[in-house]
Amino acid sequence: MRMARRLAKPANVKKLDGALLGGNTACLPVKTSLRFDAFTLKLIAITAMAVDHIGALIYPEALWLRVVGRFAMPIIAFLLVEGYHQTRHLGRYLLRLLVFAVLAQPVYRLVFPHGLNVFFDLLAGLCVIWAAERIHSRWLLAGLLLAVGAAGFYVTLDWWHLGVWMIFVFHATRGRFGWTVGALGGLLLANAGLFAVVSARTGDPGYQLINFINLGCMLALPLLSRYNGQRGRDCRYLFYTFYPGHLLLIYGIRPLLECLGFGF
Repeated sequence: MRMARRLAKPANVKKLDGALLGGNTACLPVKTSLRFDAFTLKLIAITAMAVDHIGALIYPEALWLRVVGRFAMPIIAFLLVEGYHQTRHLGRYLLRLLVFAVLAQPVYRLVFPHGLNVFFDLLAGLCVIWAAERIHSRWLLAGLLLAVGAAGFYVTLDWWHLGVWMIFVFHATRGRFGWTVGALGGLLLANAGLFAVVSARTGDPGYQLINFINLGCMLALPLLSRYNGQRGRDCRYLFYTFYPGHLLLIYGIRPLLECLGFGF
């Protein structure tokens, strides 16, 4: 399956910046009803990410914190795809992700006992959508997605296989938001069903629980539907620095909260 690098632009398109981590501009319809620029979406994403990690590390019984945290990855994946389509220096984009993935990994492993940090998910997803545009066979593309998904699960990416596949969904349905809703919903439902079977066979309810919580990713779609295509404030390194910084902060305050009698 061959994918077009650039979509046909409607008449009322204004060239704007929509990158998350370093892209330059995005060509999207400008509608007065839309009111979230990329910077605002980034703030929502990093806030949700912080809430998610507070839930995971400090209050694991408060599942609503994990549900709120599901806002983060769809927004990050969406803006990553926008950045990919508009950056003029893809090599630099990939290198930047790789550098920060390596720099953040010691912090991630300090906080979590295993796995790779989310920058590796984004790096893998970026490589997949680059390859998808150069693969002419649907079977080869399906094989690539399955192989990368299996590898992500095996090496324990932060979102296992799901983050990479989510990035591909936003890429494949870019500019057709109705298709995005259907494809993302189908992916999350299929994933939840799969891990319900895995939980039943292994006797470990954790697989089923976290993948049902991941259905909360759909809650981010109304926000994305209100994206106005504009860059907003130029803080392109905000996400890069916030990610390891907030993990260190949460890790550091855990002993203090424990001493104050806040249960985990």
